Amino acid sequence: MEKINIKNTNEYLYYHKLNNGLELYVLPNTNQENYYITYSTKFGSVDTEFKTNNDTKYNIVPSGIAHYIEHLKFNLENGSVFDYYSKLGSSINAYTSYDVTCYEVFSSTNFKENFEYLLDYVETPYFTKELINSERDIIKEEINMYKNDPNTELAYKSLENVFVKDLRNKLISGDIEDIKKITLDDILTCYNTFYNPDNMFVIITGNVNPYEALAILEEKENKEYNNNEIIRKKIIEPIKVNKEYEEIEMNVETNKVCINLKIPKKNFKKLSLKDELLYLYIDTIFNILYGVTSDIQDKLINNSVINDGIIINKTYTKDYIVVSLSTDTDYPVMFINMVKDTLNNININNEELERKIKVLKSNYLLHFDNIETVNNNIQDNILMYDKYLYNEMDLYDKLNINTIKEISKSLKKIQESILVIKPFKK
Repeated sequence: MEKINIKNTNEYLYYHKLNNGLELYVLPNTNQENYYITYSTKFGSVDTEFKTNNDTKYNIVPSGIAHYIEHLKFNLENGSVFDYYSKLGSSINAYTSYDVTCYEVFSSTNFKENFEYLLDYVETPYFTKELINSERDIIKEEINMYKNDPNTELAYKSLENVFVKDLRNKLISGDIEDIKKITLDDILTCYNTFYNPDNMFVIITGNVNPYEALAILEEKENKEYNNNEIIRKKIIEPIKVNKEYEEIEMNVETNKVCINLKIPKKNFKKLSLKDELLYLYIDTIFNILYGVTSDIQDKLINNSVINDGIIINKTYTKDYIVVSLSTDTDYPVMFINMVKDTLNNININNEELERKIKVLKSNYLLHFDNIETVNNNIQDNILMYDKYLYNEMDLYDKLNINTIKEISKSLKKIQESILVIKPFKK
């Protein structure tokens, strides 16, 4: 088992890749009472057209199927997974994103029992037509709940308006018409393709012995799997946005506004930056411009243009970075104009950059104290870079004002999509 020092910290990450391809990441923290285990497959809502190296043609399955399987996995032939964990006093959950399905356990005792059962139930296929049909109504209710929640609708509808072909333009759960089409054969095809160890990884953070975790995994390594190469169909997403502006009415008291900026990564090709450094530059620039301590946020709040802060979210794809700036405001036109004006007149100086670098370093060191945050950070690294960034502190020192200025020039020539959710007309 490899023990790797995370540079410029006193933290160590333990890594091991089993013969069957499953990867284990353990970051112990003996100052915590609890531990947090996640068992994930690189299978998300965008994975609807795929094949393996043994297939002659692509499988095409309905949207929402990754989320559907996540729901089904909590049911076993001998009862519910929740029943077992409730007896142990452990907290469990799962979630599906665009790129991953993750099963999680949070506890302070019974590590071996918790971990072994997590491995067993995720790796045990139990799917029937009856189970699939009974779960369908539950997921329909969940989809309706999403569509009736203004904050969720703001997020999903924004990406629907940004992306033309990329399946991030759909609900992770799929629409009701999508889930009506899901069959047992679809479920089995996806499960057998994506729930294999060379497409999966385990992350454990908190008060745990990494060698015990590895020993538990090695005891189960002899299980047979079909480890075939997964080939996802490539989708060419155009530069243009799907819809530049839209207003919808919902049950809200104040306008909700989201400004979405679709940034092609090829705009920065001449800078020859690796993704991890490019993303850090984008994150730094937008935090300086619109973050908690930014001039525009102070101005907007002090002049009662917005009711609270600006929320910054980022969505990453192979070819694009989408930055979403959202807030609640009684004056959407003024908010939109001031955000645009700031973007068109970027003037970040070296003092601002140095101050932000210090904050980034401080936040990075502090995030190791939260076992859920550090677990999520490891997962993000795996999904975005196919590795964990042991040298993240070094990346902060590579940030420089000249590159900031070069990137800032390109941000003036990007596609934007604006969504406004307004209260129902009286």
